[in-house]
Amino acid sequence: MFPKLDLDNIVEELQFEEKKNEGKTFLFDFEKGDFVIKDGRLVEVEGKEAIKIWIEKILRTEKFKFEVYKADENINEYGTTIKKLIQGKKVPQFFLQSELKREIEEVLKRHSEIDRIKDFRTEQEVATLRICFTIILKNGETFNQEVNF
Repeated sequence: MFPKLDLDNIVEELQFEEKKNEGKTFLFDFEKGDFVIKDGRLVEVEGKEAIKIWIEKILRTEKFKFEVYKADENINEYGTTIKKLIQGKKVPQFFLQSELKREIEEVLKRHSEIDRIKDFRTEQEVATLRICFTIILKNGETFNQEVNF
């Protein structure tokens, strides 16, 4: 009388579709500001390395600045407002720390493989702000990430 559903297959199809929508990721040298090329081709990365590149790109991209990333009604807009938070404003360090953590956690949880972040900290060195944290993936793997502004 009731239809039979194979929920395991449905979940697998949805997870595959999520990964497919994330697209390919190519190795990027953030210090040089260019893609890494080997034998005349872009170097494709997968797994944790692809997630690391994605994290660095989304954190370095200014939200609302580029039309290509514009989303309907600014919902799930690509990027962050980190640069606006740290440039030209004198705000209490505890406020800056908590706001950076909130925004970074919010944007990183959009990735289908990221479960959460922990051990969040910032280090100010003259004109450079270093943001460090540990990423915990849904499969239980972890890695440390550092982004400099």
